[in-house]
Amino acid sequence: MDIRNLEAFIVLAETLNYHRASQRLYLSQPALSKKIHGLEDILGASLFTRGPSGTRLTDFGEKTLENARKLLTHYEQFKSQVHFDSREDMVRHLYVGSCFPIHNYSQIEKQFVEKKGNVVLALVTGLSVDQQISLLNAGMLHVAVMPLSSIMAKLEPKKVFTERLVYIFKKRSHLISKFRATLSQFGNGVSPTNVSKKKEVVELTDYLNVFPIYTGDNMHLLLKTNDIMLIIEMITKNSVYTCVPKRIISAIPEYYMNSLEIVETDKKIDLGVVWAKSMGDHLIEDAENFSTLVANV
Repeated sequence: MDIRNLEAFIVLAETLNYHRASQRLYLSQPALSKKIHGLEDILGASLFTRGPSGTRLTDFGEKTLENARKLLTHYEQFKSQVHFDSREDMVRHLYVGSCFPIHNYSQIEKQFVEKKGNVVLALVTGLSVDQQISLLNAGMLHVAVMPLSSIMAKLEPKKVFTERLVYIFKKRSHLISKFRATLSQFGNGVSPTNVSKKKEVVELTDYLNVFPIYTGDNMHLLLKTNDIMLIIEMITKNSVYTCVPKRIISAIPEYYMNSLEIVETDKKIDLGVVWAKSMGDHLIEDAENFSTLVANV
């Protein structure tokens, strides 16, 4: 991927005007459009809409803008690094993608710094599995964590680890007793009444970055989202529930935990840590360390 396409996206997102953005970038408008379309092709989604009211960011464009700025910032920092006589003394940036909307890597970062203080982890979240694979192939990600079943035919995982799944209900919801009764009868692998087990497993493993919200009494799939705060708001205000990886609980503000009840299950999913094929030799050891640490956290 041409980093200049990313720069063009950020400038257009800031101006929301092709003419002004073209002037700032010293490009013609057709050339700017070509760069935006090229980036959209790689990411697999539209970044802007154009209409009578002007140019606007799509929802995906809004979510991508923050990550694009982070990537560009790290890229600029990387370019500005001085060249040391020994490669071991250079600051290295390991770009990491995660299937979780919020994934706490602070423990891993701390261990990296303690072992080697010259490695910076740059985390990018909120992208689908296919988008992460595209970024890996384009060299914009070095390592990604994603559902194992989604990558078997595309990329070979370097490490495999397991996540336990939990259900989240509103505290004192009438659904909880109903759900526990079903668990006692069928076990922790139970699926909602009108959603087959096979279908739910596909949703959870193939699209783990998008979590399901089910309606209460009918137990139908209501929607899927990777916005943990939207999930919590819907649970606390409506008769709905969700099923998410257990570690997502750490992303929920403590204020909301008093209004929620967590029901643990024996349901698990396998995740894989995959590497970009074009990753430089100087990052191999860093990728190995990261893969081992994230599998053990």
